[in-house]
Amino acid sequence: MAAKKYYAVKKGKITGVFEKWDDCRNAVEGYPGALYKGFSTLEGAKEYLGDDHSADGKEGLPVSRELSHGNKLPQRKGAAPFPKAGTDEIPREGELLAYVDGSYDDHIKKYAFGCVFLLSDGRIFTEYGNGDNAQSLQHRNVTGEMLGAMYAVKFAMLNGFRRVEIRYDYQGIEKWVTGEWRSKTELTGKYAASMREWGKSISICFTKVAAHTNVTYNELADRMAKTGLTMGNGVPKIRRIEDMEEYHGRDEAE
Repeated sequence: MAAKKYYAVKKGKITGVFEKWDDCRNAVEGYPGALYKGFSTLEGAKEYLGDDHSADGKEGLPVSRELSHGNKLPQRKGAAPFPKAGTDEIPREGELLAYVDGSYDDHIKKYAFGCVFLLSDGRIFTEYGNGDNAQSLQHRNVTGEMLGAMYAVKFAMLNGFRRVEIRYDYQGIEKWVTGEWRSKTELTGKYAASMREWGKSISICFTKVAAHTNVTYNELADRMAKTGLTMGNGVPKIRRIEDMEEYHGRDEAE
């Protein structure tokens, strides 16, 4: 009888400890810069993962999943969302949770992005920007979606986060990076290549959010993107957290 083996995935579409090779392979296949290793003992596998995963309390932490109605926060009638994140929206220390979205207006020929950044201490920051590059306009709101994801990763790296989770509602944001979708244009190819390169320096994971289902911070990212169409001034310089103003529940356009 073959000895039992454990497979630890430190960096992949799904991270954690797996008992079956097929599960491990599915977790790392197509993921740029995947890190994984086989062990003869569960203790060895957990030790390889280190402190980042030892407190999960479960084997296999999904980082490519879908959110919908389960993450809604209470709303005040006629007001913006509560400024503090719910407990399921607060990342671990050293990690950044980023909601991103894109928008497009054919009348003014501009695309825009919106980002919502949630920190482990409960603080929330927002950002938006826009553009009108002729080639990029062909992708309409998808250009904004890609800009938002790229901006979030660069923001995380500048501010010293070791991991960033990107929550999005357009599948290409993840699938072009993992290779599940083939990049058919120069723009999507550059996006995928940039994200893969940055993935060598910071852990990037993706979570699919069902669009227009009142997921609080996804809706806020959508509003930020729409605000960016008319109030943005190109793609803003990435700032350090100490230079940013905390979001307190009111949108700039209100």
